[in-house]
Amino acid sequence: MALELSQEYVRYNIDSLKILAEELKKSKNKNTFTRAISCRILGIYEVRKGDFNNGIVLLKAAKNYSLSMQDLEFLTSDVNELGNAYFLKGDFKTAEFYYKTSLDIGEDSPNETDAFLALVNLARIHILQKKYSEAKQELEKYIFLATKNEKWEAVANAYAVFADLALEQKNNKLAKLYCENSFSFSNKTMKSYFYLNALTNKAIIFFLSNEKKQALELFQKILRDRKTENIPHKIFEAYFNLADYFWYFDKLVSKTYIDSCTQLAKKQGLLGLELEAIEFKIEKLKLIQFKDAKAKLELKIRELENNNKKERDKLRGELISGNFIEKKEIKNDSLILFAFFSALLFFMVLQIRKKTGK
Repeated sequence: MALELSQEYVRYNIDSLKILAEELKKSKNKNTFTRAISCRILGIYEVRKGDFNNGIVLLKAAKNYSLSMQDLEFLTSDVNELGNAYFLKGDFKTAEFYYKTSLDIGEDSPNETDAFLALVNLARIHILQKKYSEAKQELEKYIFLATKNEKWEAVANAYAVFADLALEQKNNKLAKLYCENSFSFSNKTMKSYFYLNALTNKAIIFFLSNEKKQALELFQKILRDRKTENIPHKIFEAYFNLADYFWYFDKLVSKTYIDSCTQLAKKQGLLGLELEAIEFKIEKLKLIQFKDAKAKLELKIRELENNNKKERDKLRGELISGNFIEKKEIKNDSLILFAFFSALLFFMVLQIRKKTGK
């Protein structure tokens, strides 16, 4: 029951995760399994709230239990969550390792969705690394498998990431289409977390459709709601969208919002997001005085990645020796196969849009 509740809470009510974990600790039937689940739930909560050090310790405890019990389903999820923790922390190399490991383990999990659970997260990493072709293939495979399993929230999320990819490649027309698809699938689950994601996509659609006033109103509403929700990286996203919006109209206001991004990221230890905010200042606002700050932050991130190499090597060795994974990477031929089916799906969507006039 706690596991089922946690899956709902992580989407719609983050603060309830902490209460749930504490209730498990008080359980009369407390055992190693109960403690492991409590660690997982509390670890997810701590990571979402920005306490990465404590969150990672808790998630590793849950992962160690899953490893000892040879529970592939739990292990796939635990490793994916560790990837999320390192992603938000700014260690993209370790995050990529955990996402790929989750995918490798998930291939043999009894839960069919585990085989693609981490793909959308891996695609986010590859977009940041400018590996656009790999990200595209991963998102296409993810959408195909999520659609097959009727995971509409996952489909909506993947289309939103596809929109990010299109924007990175300066293709606003395609970005708008992906946002529309994401918004459409998000409407199937208009609650809290996904509702705000849907509104963000709607705001981007307004902006790309040159309906600037409606876009601004939505971006401002989203920021207010994100502050109430109080998930740091989501508040950062809301500030960043407003900084990007005002970049077109008022550079001074844009700087105010991106300063808020920088301060929040620095306070919460969101190194990757802090770097993104500094790059915005340099590349868009032409504030070249931040180049030294960028270089120092990049060095800090590289040091973090190097310091975690032993952790990556240790876990990989344990998984190989325990026959959980083989010495392999995600197979490109598999990605190409799913890319074909997803391209076919995308073509069908375009045809439907032409017939309906939308």
